Order: sequence, then structure tokens, then C-alpha cells
Amino acid sequence: MLLWLSALWLLGLGSADLWRAITLWQTRRLLAQLGSTLSPLAVTLLTLGWTLFGAGLVVAAVGLWLRREWARHAARAAIVAHFCLIQLYTWGFVRTGLLWERRWSTLLLAVLATAVGLAALTWSRSRRWLGLQQTSEPSTTT
Repeated sequence: MLLWLSALWLLGLGSADLWRAITLWQTRRLLAQLGSTLSPLAVTLLTLGWTLFGAGLVVAAVGLWLRREWARHAARAAIVAHFCLIQLYTWGFVRTGLLWERRWSTLLLAVLATAVGLAALTWSRSRRWLGLQQTSEPSTTT
């Protein structure tokens, strides 16, 4: 059950990143016309980042579901990259609106979610709970 929830959480994060990338890319001309703080280079880099990290999170989610060791490492890297990119966007380019007003709470939640995600994928007990690590059986040597 916990593995299913973890994979679903990663899949949701990855899907959100891919959606952000598509939306940002589709609105890049409008942002330029409105005089956005996002330069064309920043739009391109953010779109590329969200596409890569979103795809990484989706692949890691599928790999975790299949209980692959590489997926655990990929998920740890992608979780950190995902939340760093969100914070970079918020603190670097957002100046008004609800996202700006809630920047401190999103920072706190990002740090908390990153810590929980990394701990769950690193700590041996939580890996056993997720079914990613087999419990060691006592040896039967005589």
C-alpha cells in the first residue's frame, strides 16, 4: 500500500511538472507581450527543466512500482530537483498573486516533502515498509 502511494505521489509530481512545462511553453509569447520578468531564455530553461524532471519523476514512479533499485536513486534526485525548480521559479520570477503571498509556506512544505521523500527512500526501515528492501532472514548454519 505504501509503495503504491509513493509511486502515485511521484507520478502526480511528474505529471504536474509536465503540465507546467506545456502551459509555460504555450504562453511564452503572451508573457513576452505582457512584459513578464521571465525572459525567453528563462522560459526555455524552466520548460526544459520541468520536462526533464517531470519525465524523471514519472520514470522513477514506474521503476519504484516495479521495485527497481535504480528507481530509488532516480526518485531521490528528481524529488530534490523538482522542489528546487519550483522554488527557483517562485523566488526568482513570481512577484504578485497568491503564489507570491504563500511563498514561505510553499518553501516550508517543499523542504518537508523533500525530507520525507528522501528519508523514505534512504532509511532502511522505511525501504522495508515500502517493500523495496527484503528483510534479512536468520542464517541456518550449524
